[in-house]
Amino acid sequence: MAVVLLLLKTVGVLGFISLLIFYLKKIRLYRAAAKFPGPPALPFIGNAHVFVGSTEDILNKIMELLDTYPSPLRFWLGSRLFFGVCEAEQLKIVFTSPKTIEKEDLYKFARPWLGTGLFTAPASKWRVHRKLILPTFNPRILESFVEVFAQQSEIMVRQMKVEIDGDEFDVFNYISLCTLDIICETAMGVTMKAQTEGDPTYVESAKRTFEIFYTRMFKVWLHPDIIFNNTRLGKDQRECIDYLHGLTNDVIKKKKLELTFDSPIIEDTKPRKAFLDLLMELSNEGKKFTDEELREEVDTMMIAGNDTTASVNSFVMLMLANFPEVQEKCYQELCTIYGANINTDTVITHEDLHRMEYLERTIKETLRLFPVGPVLVRYVSEDLDIGGHVLPRGSSVVIGILKMHRSEKYWKEPLKFDPDRFLPEEVAKRHAYCFVPFSAGPRNCIGVRYAMMAMKTLLATVLRHYILKKDRTVRIEDIKLKADVMLKPVEPISVKIERRKH
Repeated sequence: MAVVLLLLKTVGVLGFISLLIFYLKKIRLYRAAAKFPGPPALPFIGNAHVFVGSTEDILNKIMELLDTYPSPLRFWLGSRLFFGVCEAEQLKIVFTSPKTIEKEDLYKFARPWLGTGLFTAPASKWRVHRKLILPTFNPRILESFVEVFAQQSEIMVRQMKVEIDGDEFDVFNYISLCTLDIICETAMGVTMKAQTEGDPTYVESAKRTFEIFYTRMFKVWLHPDIIFNNTRLGKDQRECIDYLHGLTNDVIKKKKLELTFDSPIIEDTKPRKAFLDLLMELSNEGKKFTDEELREEVDTMMIAGNDTTASVNSFVMLMLANFPEVQEKCYQELCTIYGANINTDTVITHEDLHRMEYLERTIKETLRLFPVGPVLVRYVSEDLDIGGHVLPRGSSVVIGILKMHRSEKYWKEPLKFDPDRFLPEEVAKRHAYCFVPFSAGPRNCIGVRYAMMAMKTLLATVLRHYILKKDRTVRIEDIKLKADVMLKPVEPISVKIERRKH
């Protein structure tokens, strides 16, 4: 009995010492956090308990915190300190400082899928790979993709014919298969035929994986691999990732065989080169990318080019259906460009895209209200002064893009849909960092121009053929949102279509 008591005392003392050491390591952060406003935190779990629930609940709670406390505010996830920031000048510092170039450690939960591609890479690897990859997004290469954007968009329009004069239908189902066909051809150089053969496996697997990743980020009890891997979420993630990796690996193997047996002359006659072709050329020249790194970068490009553009296109189509006057202005702009050929199969060219100024403003206004990444997170590697507030080394910054995009401080009547906010003279009046739908600074989205070109092509194709309608107007404030890393509607986006009169 005495031995048992001694053992219990020893365990208690060791536990106390461990807690003391843990506290002393964090004391600098505790002292810094005390200077900032924020919700009361519980021992050990911090504020993690408030993020219990669905991805809709999590996003709503983040927005509630940003609404309740001034920027910057502080909260804890377990023992990790976070600062919520939603002021444009503060964001400018965070986005441009070398002290916040690292992604937050929570993004490691995406690495089983994306490895250390550009989205999740540590700064040291990101700098090297971004410099290597950037030339593959030059204007000449992007222009060569417009033909693919147009061809696949025309296929989507034909697939949608069954919905003409029918009830409202889920547009994302059509758009996501279209953008998947586009990204497979432009990123990997393969024809997926997802639209015509109707296989949604990739889209569903990617959607589920993002959902799991975002859920895990905010639930600290799922952070340890030993716990997560033994949950249903862990099993679902493994099954989805096995499929996603299998697809990319198969394509890389086939591409390598083509490079082995094709002569240089045949290679040079290809009308366009995909993202993967260009990366493999870099690898052949200087052994820059391993097979694993190729897969990581292509997987990153695949999801960035498919899921993001599909979501934004869906929101834009909802806005066009919701605001007929905006849709009519977009259509009249297309009439100016195409004249008598407006309702024909005249192929959209990259020169046409430059003239779609009002459509681009409509896309930007949609991105303001429904930004791709509603919340971003950066790690603070050194003490950072963001203007009267010093964020301590070892903390992280939660960047509230959705909150800032809908703030009355920067936007008059913020919930009003008005594409003319993005007229050059209006843009000049605002802070440069109050509109950042694709992040900003050196670690911004590398594919912004690709995305805008692809979206304009798809939307212009739809508008040339169909009138988009809603049974009843939906108020923007009534559109429920969730975040599976990227912003999504809680309810599917549905519209009706009528054929344009020739």
